[in-house]
Amino acid sequence: MMSDCQIPKYQEQEDFAWDRMEVRDLGGATEAALRAIELEPDTIDSYVILAQASGVLGQKQAYAREAVRLGEIEFRDEIASAPSEDFPFWGITRTRPYMRGLHTLALALWDDGREGAKDEAIEVAQKMLRICPNDNIGVRFLLPEWFARRSKWSLGGKLLAEFRDDYRTEMNMWAALYAFQNGDLDRATEMVEAARKTNAHIVGQLLLKRQPKRSNEQWVAAGSIEEAKAYSVQAYDLCLLPTAAL
Repeated sequence: MMSDCQIPKYQEQEDFAWDRMEVRDLGGATEAALRAIELEPDTIDSYVILAQASGVLGQKQAYAREAVRLGEIEFRDEIASAPSEDFPFWGITRTRPYMRGLHTLALALWDDGREGAKDEAIEVAQKMLRICPNDNIGVRFLLPEWFARRSKWSLGGKLLAEFRDDYRTEMNMWAALYAFQNGDLDRATEMVEAARKTNAHIVGQLLLKRQPKRSNEQWVAAGSIEEAKAYSVQAYDLCLLPTAAL
């Protein structure tokens, strides 16, 4: 019999796998996650780890889909009735593996050049926002680019309006791009100026002759040149026409 404070063996392996992920030991993380699954076949987070550790896109998607499948079995009723103050996704800790699975699947689908994959990525991200309106993971920062690249400008505009009180530098720049697309140059200029106030480097990075290279840094400081580069990596080609107005 296991005491109340004793950690299950599969959880020990899963925790170790996350530790390995933090130091980018992908092989060690994979081995530990597989051991966890041997002990508990329905442990969602281990499939998330396998997906994130895999360098093969098809495998990444397959593992993420299994994580999502298990989560949708476990939280079937809660997903159907979401959003709910009585059962906030992410706020309730045991839902987080499922949310991580959805996020991992969305990213893997967006990286897939096959027909329909990117639209499915958007659908997954939209589902995340539906069941978790607080968006603790941050898919609202991915969707403006995704909507733009799929010419879903009206959906992107609605998203930006919904989160208009949450504008960071990149969200102000996305709002500027969407305003430019709608022919509202005054609004576009206003949003660019708002972005400049939070990051003085943002316009300069978009005016470079070549697109900046993607950084390996997981986190960037607000207002830094690294933050500006990160946005430019996302939006450089989309902003080629609007930059003429900057």
